Amino acid sequence: MMLIALSVWLLMAVMPYEEHLTVPDQASVTKIGFVEGKEKKKDTDVVYLKAPGEEGLLMLHLMEGQEVPAYGRVIKVRGKCMAFQNATNPGEFDSKSYYRILKISYRIVDVRILDVRGSADVYKESLYKIKTGLEESLEKCMDEKDAGVMEAILLGDKNNLDDEIKDSYKRNGIIHIIAVSGLHISIIGFGLYKLLRRMSLHTFLSALLSIFIMYSYGVMCGMSTSAYRAIFMFVAKVLADVIGRTYDMLSAMALCAILILIEQPLYLSHSGFLMSFGAIIGIGYVHPALPEWLREGRLKIFSAGTAITLVNLPVYTSFYYTFPVISAILNILVLPLMSLLILFGLATAFAGCLVIGLGKVFAVIVHFILSWFMLCCLAGEQIYGSTWYVGHSEKIQVFIYLLCLFIFVFFNEYRIKPVHEWLKTKPKKLRKAAGYLRYAAIAAGLVILCIRIKQPLTITFIDVGQGDGIVLETPDANYLIDGGSTSKKNLGKYQLIPFLAYEGIGKLDAVILTHEDEDHLSGIIELFEDMSKNRGSIQVKNLILPDIADESKGENYKKLEEYAKNLNIAISYIGRGDKINSGYLYMKCLGPVSGMQTDEPNAYSTVMYVKLRSFKALFTGDVEKEGQSSLKGYIKKDMEEFENITLLKVAHHGSRYTTDEEFLNMIKPKIAVISCGVNNKYNHPHRELLKRLGDAGSSIYTTAENGAITVTTNGKTMQISNFCK
Repeated sequence: MMLIALSVWLLMAVMPYEEHLTVPDQASVTKIGFVEGKEKKKDTDVVYLKAPGEEGLLMLHLMEGQEVPAYGRVIKVRGKCMAFQNATNPGEFDSKSYYRILKISYRIVDVRILDVRGSADVYKESLYKIKTGLEESLEKCMDEKDAGVMEAILLGDKNNLDDEIKDSYKRNGIIHIIAVSGLHISIIGFGLYKLLRRMSLHTFLSALLSIFIMYSYGVMCGMSTSAYRAIFMFVAKVLADVIGRTYDMLSAMALCAILILIEQPLYLSHSGFLMSFGAIIGIGYVHPALPEWLREGRLKIFSAGTAITLVNLPVYTSFYYTFPVISAILNILVLPLMSLLILFGLATAFAGCLVIGLGKVFAVIVHFILSWFMLCCLAGEQIYGSTWYVGHSEKIQVFIYLLCLFIFVFFNEYRIKPVHEWLKTKPKKLRKAAGYLRYAAIAAGLVILCIRIKQPLTITFIDVGQGDGIVLETPDANYLIDGGSTSKKNLGKYQLIPFLAYEGIGKLDAVILTHEDEDHLSGIIELFEDMSKNRGSIQVKNLILPDIADESKGENYKKLEEYAKNLNIAISYIGRGDKINSGYLYMKCLGPVSGMQTDEPNAYSTVMYVKLRSFKALFTGDVEKEGQSSLKGYIKKDMEEFENITLLKVAHHGSRYTTDEEFLNMIKPKIAVISCGVNNKYNHPHRELLKRLGDAGSSIYTTAENGAITVTTNGKTMQISNFCK
């Protein structure tokens, strides 16, 4: 309870504080400071500098050819300041918050070292050289992918970890094996301590030597929170053995957490910290409260995993928004081999430093174990529904769930002695009722944590940079209109898929492509590629394309058709007057005319009209030229239906050549949303277009300024919010 109270107080104390750059973003700066850390990345060497006047470390990206200075030396550098960016979409990784937790203020790129002075920190520099030597040994004895995995597992260096392997481990719930944590410390630390004791070395000296080596190992690996926690608990256990006292795992865990949070309270919002300590809480508190048939019966191999999952499930719903359903089985297949993997990995690294041939012999065993891991992951990815898209949980949902978990654990008659004594004197029915209450509490907590109540209609304009990406959600269907960008790479991986996961969308009933330009389909291609690799990915049921003449279909149009056919996604072609069957919405296509022939993709952009009671929205893609003229002609035939549009998605990212005055006078939009990139080369939205919208009385929102823009409505009332407030 003391830990919980301290945690809440620390979080409340630190959250109002906002860190600011001491120099302007993009400015050329000169800094002097001590070398506090360094690492080799794929494209550059990185040095972490502690500079006077800076609250956190500075991340220096050295220019090619610059000699990396030793730990502890004072260096003078010059380069360009780069601020870390906040997320602009729900579910997107927030690099500014992440590095703030790690106490890294900002980056300086293209760094040139102007001067180096002072003496080196021999201890840290020696550890760094040992680490780089072991990495070189692994790289000589193994292939590139195996070496990258083992560098992450043994040395905490993920810079050479293959992205596909990392993503596969993450999707299948075994990503924790590449973090230096309790498993590593148990194998290495306690193995060393027991070996020294068997060599008849005095208990105190065995403990002292083991603690020094494990602390040095943690420093060498970067001392992550999981490593710090594991080493701290190792030290507590060894010292308890030395002084002849009983070791209490939960007390050691709580003291370790308090020390970390005093030094950096923001770790309370770090998923790695929460999951690391959550695992210990699950084993220490929740596991004893599980029913005996699970702890002692044939299913006991699942009991520890169940306890850890019950504690860490809110972390999944608050940070990752998905849960790997298959992880319980895969961990049973993987974890028993981790001891062998670590031992033979270390043998490879050290033997390779002496005799490369001997190291390669050990590397063969490592390769077979890692191949087994990947085989398990590939098998898991072939199972439909292996990933549960649970969506994000609100803070109140997490609070209620934790309260229910508290009831489940601490009102256990076998754990709380006064409760046990009191229940012994009561009738058997009352004792059974008390047990049922516990299970009812945890069941209710799970439902409350995972339930997602959707509004009749939610429309989100995702910030995709220079492009379009619009998600429509109803209680019975989800639609994506476009999904592409020319300013953001890997849009699907970093913006589109994380947003859909955040919303708990594991299935898109339809993807509607307005036209084939890159800034409207690049993320859709990524969605399809992900589907081809992993059956647990977000599934697309239908692809809806504009109904145009064959000679008007370009390379991207045909590429998307081919992807859909290979994935057995139903393909439909939509033209003016066609409707999409949706239980909640009226969805009608206003353009293009079926069979339209044009050399300009923007002209044939699909225009969708969506209506829910009195709420009317118009999504115009990039429609322009003959497409816009045709659209105006069609609207004139039924002005009463199309006037006073509630929401207009402005065509072509706010280009001056679309959405003319005549068109605006016809539809009179109340709200105009423009999807465009920050400081884009096209100067979107154009000032002439903004003036036309202002004259028409429209409230204007742009993703460049507001981030993701969300509109919720029940058809009568409407709320609009932006992610970057």
